[in-house]
Amino acid sequence: MIYQGVFNILDYIFKESDLFYIEVDNYFKTKLSDSIEIDQVKRENINEDLMSLIEYLIPLLLEIGFEESELTNTFFDPSLKIKEKEKQTINSTLDLFDKRIAPLIHELIFEKICHYLVNLDGSEVILTLRKEGAFPLELLVEIRQLKDSFNQNEKKIEVFKDYIQLKSQIIDKYCQNKAQIENLEDLRETRNKIQLLYLIYRIIHFFHLERIFDFEHIEIYLQDHIDEWLRTIPLVSLRNPDLYFCGIYLAYNLGIKINKEKVKGFISELYLEYTDEYEAPIMEGTSSLYYFGKSHEYLNIELKEEQIKKLVQADSKFFESHRLKDFETARLVVILKIYKMLGLYNQIDRDKIQSIEGEIEKRIKENSIQQHRDGLFSSEATYYVLFYHYMVDKLDELRDIVLLDNIISRIYRNIELMVFSEDTSYDLVSEIFYSCESLKLLNCIEKKFVIIHLARYLFPEKVFQKIQNEEKFEFDTGNFRHLGVDPTTGETIY
Repeated sequence: MIYQGVFNILDYIFKESDLFYIEVDNYFKTKLSDSIEIDQVKRENINEDLMSLIEYLIPLLLEIGFEESELTNTFFDPSLKIKEKEKQTINSTLDLFDKRIAPLIHELIFEKICHYLVNLDGSEVILTLRKEGAFPLELLVEIRQLKDSFNQNEKKIEVFKDYIQLKSQIIDKYCQNKAQIENLEDLRETRNKIQLLYLIYRIIHFFHLERIFDFEHIEIYLQDHIDEWLRTIPLVSLRNPDLYFCGIYLAYNLGIKINKEKVKGFISELYLEYTDEYEAPIMEGTSSLYYFGKSHEYLNIELKEEQIKKLVQADSKFFESHRLKDFETARLVVILKIYKMLGLYNQIDRDKIQSIEGEIEKRIKENSIQQHRDGLFSSEATYYVLFYHYMVDKLDELRDIVLLDNIISRIYRNIELMVFSEDTSYDLVSEIFYSCESLKLLNCIEKKFVIIHLARYLFPEKVFQKIQNEEKFEFDTGNFRHLGVDPTTGETIY
């Protein structure tokens, strides 16, 4: 999902991309027709049929020049599963190919094109497809012209090379440390164990690497030791998540059956604690309230109207500038996000909202977003400011701020520093995660000014100018995946 914007740019600048999609699809469909029975699919077994199709195609793709790790990371993405509402639109094996497989093959080849543009691997796949008559000469000419443009600017080559290798760098780091990550399940101290696995798992989930890791120990632990993790901790923040929430998140995403009634009882008691402890829970216990709200989502519990009212009530004194200036940028955005999640954003006193918005604006510099007014660049703050502007449909206000350089360099720095042990820095892991989330926003929000932001930083000047001068940027709608981002929760929309 962090390359979707790049694919949109390539699809736009390559005039012969439509011919490419046709030739590639025809090549693989011919292979399928020659080798397996093309018939109707049974809707009750449609996902099994999809996996059979994938298992047949993987050897073909390996022969073309793809690496096995590339294919497994792509084709075993859990999001590929056919949803119930989609089943009625799929009648045959070829329908399965068109709707699920073809977009992924296009993405895989586009990644190889990106590699070729900056002198990485990629030429083998392109040349093999060309020999097979599955890669139009017209597109190859366009690719070479773009490569020539890159070759005229060494800096652009290095920038694009760093960007296109981000995913593999992160995945390789996790795969190379598989044993160390799994060993974290056996840490003796509950808080360290659950929090660390939560922080690390978020990146595993982001890149859909779940199949690589064996979390059997933590699954058993969450089931059998619920009293040890079903508790709160002091000084909760986005980088120090509440312990009970980490357990709920892991159980939800790993499909672990836990005693939900016990968890719900604990959650209901938290409400009383927050309203007793805080005069204004949303302002004084922002992160705690955020995890409280997210837990309700995972457990499918609805808060009552009077409960919501008590949790978000806050006197105007809490919105005064001298108070807000000490809040971290991410916390300011989370306050607004909580209002949005609860459906109250447009009901809150406009002066209060504007006070927070004004403080957020003070954290935005020319090429950096800071966690405090006079602080340093923060990946967490960058993500939340990007998300806030997306949430309220004001993302165009950030059009002139160059963020990618800091985001990318921070990922590389943190990957280099990261070790997986009980001493792992929570801040370091969080910064990688929020950097990836920022890239997701910049790629999956398909608006012209976001594409311009990517093109300005990643591509040669003439590509940037062409897109900038285009009156209306038309997005491809069916030839590769177009993931979205929920403007309220920030979750990926598949």
